[in-house]
Amino acid sequence: MSAQADCGRIYKVGIGTNWPPYVMYLNDIPYGLDIEVTEAILRSAGLCYEFIKLPSSARGLNELEKGLVDVLPSASFNTERAEIAYFSIPYRRERMRLFSVNPDESAKNLSELFAGDNIFTANPGAYYGEELAEILRIDWYRKRLFEVASLDRRMQMVVLGRVNYLIEDEISGLYFAKQKGYNQIKLHSYIVNDNAIHFMLGRRSFSKEQVDAINEAIERQRPYFKTLEAKYISTTVESSNPLEEL
Repeated sequence: MSAQADCGRIYKVGIGTNWPPYVMYLNDIPYGLDIEVTEAILRSAGLCYEFIKLPSSARGLNELEKGLVDVLPSASFNTERAEIAYFSIPYRRERMRLFSVNPDESAKNLSELFAGDNIFTANPGAYYGEELAEILRIDWYRKRLFEVASLDRRMQMVVLGRVNYLIEDEISGLYFAKQKGYNQIKLHSYIVNDNAIHFMLGRRSFSKEQVDAINEAIERQRPYFKTLEAKYISTTVESSNPLEEL
């Protein structure tokens, strides 16, 4: 799906499976908050693009490293990822939260929840912060985290009692639970991770000048991001605004 005709180069943008409200599909055509943000930024930077559907975030990182895709939206920064990609300036924030049917509010952090023999699910390849990374260095704890690519399946695992907690982006989890009518799912008060979200830009694909052009486009498009936020988030869930706090 080429965004524009007569392009010298079309940049491949890797996107994952259904992850509302950021990435959704209608007859295999992607739409959603991050889709429209990506389109606005790349067009403003004068770049042509096409979206490539990938099975998971982990697959996206592998494809970017190999040069098979050029851009990954919705990326958290860490030093390991910075070895394979340039990072744009942030375009929104992401808060990772705990979703559960029976959240244990006596536990004040993630470490206490893992120590309590709870079972967790999360998206493979996503970044959940240093606290979880440290926890998963312990083999016994790692065995109690099940990575599942589909948000629909992850949410069902919570509803059916197969896991105690889903670690998920706050906006996406609230949006999806409301759309599915999962009124029994609640948010634990603890925030697992709160960090800025960037584009990862393949080092094989972009020059420093192009990275600068994308950063300038992000700044130019921020007023438009607020319009998109109202379209996808404000009317659907009650939560903090991830596009305004940068």
